[in-house]
Amino acid sequence: MRKLLFVAVILFFLVACSNSSASETYCKVTRVLDGDTFHCVPDANITNAKVHKDGTVSIRMRGIDAPEKRQAYGMEAKESLKSLIEGKTVKLDIKDIDRYGRVVAYVFVFNMNVNLEQVKRGYAWAYTEFLDRPYASEFYSAEKEARSQRLGLWNEKSSMPPWEWRKLNRK
Repeated sequence: MRKLLFVAVILFFLVACSNSSASETYCKVTRVLDGDTFHCVPDANITNAKVHKDGTVSIRMRGIDAPEKRQAYGMEAKESLKSLIEGKTVKLDIKDIDRYGRVVAYVFVFNMNVNLEQVKRGYAWAYTEFLDRPYASEFYSAEKEARSQRLGLWNEKSSMPPWEWRKLNRK
């Protein structure tokens, strides 16, 4: 009997811990800011997320880094994201809330991983520091394929990663 109770307690904690690290919610996209950030109205309260006056929250797409708007291919990356999600209801697989109060998530339209699609189109880097299983290998492969096909930003001979561009352009 004690063994059974012990196993039940362990299973309870495993399930509780696995569900606490991430959550899913749906969100109506209202504005695309750049190739990896947008605003949306969530269907439920997202704990610790900064809510704007218009009821929207900012979403930072997990595992990718797109060119900044003033950077080469920045506007193209923004337009690509707009074509995928603007005005649509998306599913968020929430992983974190960042220091700015933005929701950090994988974004889905139907069954399409939008984060991955931005990489496939050549409008974002696979952001190795912030990739999770099971997505990492898909993202690396997609970036490699986009590079080999010279899609989007990979059409440039030497594309500067956004994290380097931001360092150079800080005031």
